[in-house]
Amino acid sequence: MTIETLIEVVPPPATPFEAFDGPWEPIEAELGTVLPQDYKNFVRLYGNGSFMEFLCVHTPTSGSIYVRLAPEVRTICKNLLIEDDLPYPLWPAPGGLLPLGKTDFGDYLFWLPRGPPADWKIVVWGRGLGQFEVFDCDLTDFLAGLAIGDMIPEDFPSHMLPCDHLFRPFSDWPARE
Repeated sequence: MTIETLIEVVPPPATPFEAFDGPWEPIEAELGTVLPQDYKNFVRLYGNGSFMEFLCVHTPTSGSIYVRLAPEVRTICKNLLIEDDLPYPLWPAPGGLLPLGKTDFGDYLFWLPRGPPADWKIVVWGRGLGQFEVFDCDLTDFLAGLAIGDMIPEDFPSHMLPCDHLFRPFSDWPARE
C-alpha cells in the first residue's frame, strides 16, 4: 500500500499546485495525530486539485480555507455533530473519524484512525443515503480504485467514468467569471 499504485493509474501533474513537503510537525500537533505516509506523499506529488472532477483531498496548506486540512477537519466534524446515530465518534475523540476530503455532491471522506496510520481505513459518508461505507485500504489505493472503477462508493455518481481529467490541479481550472 504505497503511492506507486496511484502513480501508475493517475500520473501526478508535472507542476503540482500548492504541494506540501513539510514540516509536518505543526500540522500533526494541531490535529493531535501523526498522518499516514501515503497522504504525505500524495500532497507532495499531486498537491491541490480535483480527482475525477468532483473529489477534493484536503491539503495542509492552501490559499483557500475550504480545502485546507485543519480548518476543514474542524468544520466537517462540527457540522456532522448534528447527525443522529453516527456509527463512529468524530475527531478529536480517540479513534474518531478524521475528515480528509469531500465531493462536490456533499459527500465526505474520512480516515478511520485505528491502529498505526499505515493501517487506517477510508470511510465515505454519502450525503444522499446518509450512510457510512468503510474501505479496507489507504487513501492512495482508494483513489486508484476510483480511477479504474474497482472501488465505487454507493453514493458516488454511476457516470463518473470515463472521465476527461482523472486528476486536475486547481491551478489548471478555468477562471470563473
